Amino acid sequence: MKSELPILKLTNLGKKYANHWAVRNLNLNLYQGEIYGFLGRNGAGKTTTIRMIMDLIKPTTGTIQLFGQTDIVRKEMRLRQIGATIEYPGFYPNLTARENLYYNAKMFEVDVARIDETLEFMGLQKAANRVVKGYSLGMKQRLGLARALLHQPKLLILDEPTNGLDPSGIKEIRELIQQLRTEFHITVLVSSHILSEIEQLADRVGMIHQGMLTKEIVLADLQQHGKQYIEIKVNNPQSAIQTLAHSYRLHDTKIIDEQTVHLFGTFHQPAEINRHLHQAGFDVSHFTLRRESLEDHFLRITGGFES
Repeated sequence: MKSELPILKLTNLGKKYANHWAVRNLNLNLYQGEIYGFLGRNGAGKTTTIRMIMDLIKPTTGTIQLFGQTDIVRKEMRLRQIGATIEYPGFYPNLTARENLYYNAKMFEVDVARIDETLEFMGLQKAANRVVKGYSLGMKQRLGLARALLHQPKLLILDEPTNGLDPSGIKEIRELIQQLRTEFHITVLVSSHILSEIEQLADRVGMIHQGMLTKEIVLADLQQHGKQYIEIKVNNPQSAIQTLAHSYRLHDTKIIDEQTVHLFGTFHQPAEINRHLHQAGFDVSHFTLRRESLEDHFLRITGGFES
């Protein structure tokens, strides 16, 4: 899937506000034809990174290379090859969907025939003459995608495109993104804090935590070779871990909630661990061997979700 040169290359990218680094030393390569998941908690630095890529804010450090170009002279040409939705899409609420897209078509010097083509692709043709203030959130998200696709970009950047949507709306957006890659060969960078959606959508995932890219994962590798662990539901997980640590080599442990613990290590006889806990007086209500998912990996790296 990778082409020889990345179409997006971020090198030591950073953004500092006063004494706070929102993004630090971020290095990322995105290749033609990929769907790249940019995964992190709210406030991790995803939107700040995207705003720097789109030249809405200036980096404090580092460089951004798009389509092999970094110079300012080619900025307009580069941005004409990018479509983006950043945070919640904004529109003129008293204009129709068609009228909103008309202004964007004029701005990008796009043939107005593209308006109906794009609305039809996004399933908005029947609602094209309705004013946007009457649109549901899901319809506004689709209209935001239509606007980003109007000028037929090579790279699509989507910032939390499923925010606020119900499961049906999330599924629709996910299928549309996959269709854009399959049918139109559009490369997609999609940011999200919803791990399950990224896991179903992306080829590669970059995990950003406290402004830094902490890990990159090829999802096919994770699904095939992810670490095995034991999930146990037990009273007093912390004490159970301490008891097991005296007899077993635990590479890593993670307390998920007040009853659930994940144990990473080399376990040739998992049933022996279950028996060991029972003999030590613990109440074990659940015991199973699992393979690490993207969610498990993310939780282990970042220390859990935000509260």
